[in-house]
Amino acid sequence: LMKRMIRAGAAGVHFEDQLASVKKCGHMGGKVLVPSQEAVQKLIAARLAADVYGVPTVLLARTDAEAADLLTSDCDENDKPFCTGERTVEGFYKTKKGLDQAISRGLAYAPYADMVWCETGTPDLNFAKKFAEAIQAKNPGKMLAYNCSPSFNWKKNLDDATIAKFQRELGAMGYKYQFITLAGIHNMWYHMF
Repeated sequence: LMKRMIRAGAAGVHFEDQLASVKKCGHMGGKVLVPSQEAVQKLIAARLAADVYGVPTVLLARTDAEAADLLTSDCDENDKPFCTGERTVEGFYKTKKGLDQAISRGLAYAPYADMVWCETGTPDLNFAKKFAEAIQAKNPGKMLAYNCSPSFNWKKNLDDATIAKFQRELGAMGYKYQFITLAGIHNMWYHMF
């Protein structure tokens, strides 16, 4: 996959820790994670491909652990503290979703990625700050990414003053890449219909 992205001219590629065969939008329930080490191995393979091709490529590691409460396997030592011992009828392992699991995965990915992103279900400066502090405490200067999604209900979660300063505050925390994931398609639809 990475070789194809390089050949296509991609300057950066983001890798998720969701199970691809049951991938969900970051703001939907029922997300299933792969083991942390599987995600790390994908990052290592991607960096190797970029190095072999001699192409400077930005690797962005994304975790959906803030909201994902299912895991394909309980064999990974990094994931064991978050496994509840329960399984679903599909065979997935239930986990304790949230900030701690997101930080654990972000720390596992940080040495192998240029940027780390934790997908969140709502715009939350407090969560963003705790995640950033934990990642940067062990990886000083590590760049972070944040999805300023249009699917967030911004007015429900934040007052106008907080909305106005949201992106500046994220930047001060180390979130150097702030984006709107659906901006391109929204622009296309605007001009089509």
